[in-house]
Amino acid sequence: MLDKSSLKCVCKSFLGFGLMLLVALAGMISAQTGELPENPFERGLVFLSQFKYAEAKDSFDQAIGQEPNNIQAYYYRGKSLVELGHLEAAWNDFSKSLDLNPDYALGYVGRALVYIKQNDFTQAMEQITKAQAIEPKNAEAFYQCGVIFGYQKKINEAIDSFKKCLEVKPDHMYAHYQIGLAYYNLKRPDLTIVHFEKFLQLAPGAPEAEQVRNLLNFLRR
Repeated sequence: MLDKSSLKCVCKSFLGFGLMLLVALAGMISAQTGELPENPFERGLVFLSQFKYAEAKDSFDQAIGQEPNNIQAYYYRGKSLVELGHLEAAWNDFSKSLDLNPDYALGYVGRALVYIKQNDFTQAMEQITKAQAIEPKNAEAFYQCGVIFGYQKKINEAIDSFKKCLEVKPDHMYAHYQIGLAYYNLKRPDLTIVHFEKFLQLAPGAPEAEQVRNLLNFLRR
């Protein structure tokens, strides 16, 4: 039986990936042939959608080699590097995206992610504030705010941020995952089930999928 201590909010900070884009590009893989896109940037996004971070990083390396000023390639390579535990290199990529365009909101969101990984939530929120000044309804900025509040055990504030994320991007899979965990902690199994079912619909192969399926089975008893 699962208990509450085993289901603490993990506050996953990696999928911010620009999820609508990722889902669309993942669909570029032919169900019949299993072929990947030839374009390295698009291939990297597909690998990210499959949680294959080393392969994604290698693809973005190629994309940047072909197009050194590809802002998005630096951002998504930074996301891959965070998941691989290379925070300094990730910071450099996020900063490079901002060097290329100081108004690139996701560059600040990426740097916030590095601060979150370092448990520096004050600096992380400062980066989020910069992103929101540029793009007030940036889904990833709302998501990272929720992550920060989750780490700070401010459950209601976290839920509010994840709801704002979902208003902008209803298929943000990890917002559904996090809000499901938050509702579990608030003893709202009805809402937990709604969001976890949506998470599994969007990300059946996610690393957390087995945990979520086990919890759903537990709640439905």
